[in-house]
Amino acid sequence: MSRLLACVLLLPALAPEGLQAAEEPFRPRGFHNDSVHRYFPDLNSRLNAVRYGRWRAFEIAWISGINPDLDREFSSYLLSLLSDPPRYPPEPNLVAPRFTRGAQPVARALRWGQMLEQQLSDALASPDAMAETTSARLDRALAAYRREIYAVRKPAPEDGGAVAGAAQVVFSEAVRAAPVSAKILISGTALFIRAAEALAGPNFGEQRWLVMDTIGQFDRAFAGDFGQAVPAPPAGGSGEPAGPEAGALRPLGYGSTAPTVVALSPLVTEQLDLLSLFRIEVFEALIPGGWNAQARRQRDTRLRAVARRYGLPEEGIGGE
Repeated sequence: MSRLLACVLLLPALAPEGLQAAEEPFRPRGFHNDSVHRYFPDLNSRLNAVRYGRWRAFEIAWISGINPDLDREFSSYLLSLLSDPPRYPPEPNLVAPRFTRGAQPVARALRWGQMLEQQLSDALASPDAMAETTSARLDRALAAYRREIYAVRKPAPEDGGAVAGAAQVVFSEAVRAAPVSAKILISGTALFIRAAEALAGPNFGEQRWLVMDTIGQFDRAFAGDFGQAVPAPPAGGSGEPAGPEAGALRPLGYGSTAPTVVALSPLVTEQLDLLSLFRIEVFEALIPGGWNAQARRQRDTRLRAVARRYGLPEEGIGGE
């Protein structure tokens, strides 16, 4: 019996490093958890489609870089998702296995951020949501998030990170190279923001109506964008800046789009806006892809710089 017990205790030590670490971020207990899944299944399925799309975009970009081929593969993947939206959030190690294995600290930062984003939606969707209760729940969620080593921290101004706020323009090589894939990072984030503001409605009836309107806007927008080939933004011309500003995206932020949510928890919404900018910088760092040794070195160097700028460990990036 004692030998059997000793073997059981040794199993974690003999397991691969990736299996020893807990992949699931800590989530404070509460009645509100999974409220969107329980009470707003249509919204939940769209949010999950965006989550799957984000991870798949990172996986394809990690392997092949950001280019028109990425757009074609990603468009097909997202169309299949939207035709039958998933009921449950993705497991990143299954949807993006090479990215999560080759860029562990970055992937875990994105996973921890996804959980904080989900906590906001669930707290707002809870049947017992009131201003004080919701604020307290979000304060606990943010405190738990900030205790994690993979929490994204605001870069110092001298680091040159994109921290001026989510209303700023992001001048993106990625947008010009793969406009469809880049847009999911912006339009997908916009769905979370607008859904949060809808869930913050004053009563259940208005909340329900606002959520359905948000879903309708999302479905109409994505049916138009993903049902046909999307041309790359022009390098100049009427209404579009030429040169380095061509193909710029202006990401939405909670501060400019969701005043009700900001009033409930300004610190959580500020953190989520920072995560949105971090997500864009990670995507752009994957432009070289990993199709040969030189491209992999460039990709890993760029990604380590992003991790360092946002206060994440660099160990675990590259080597694949």
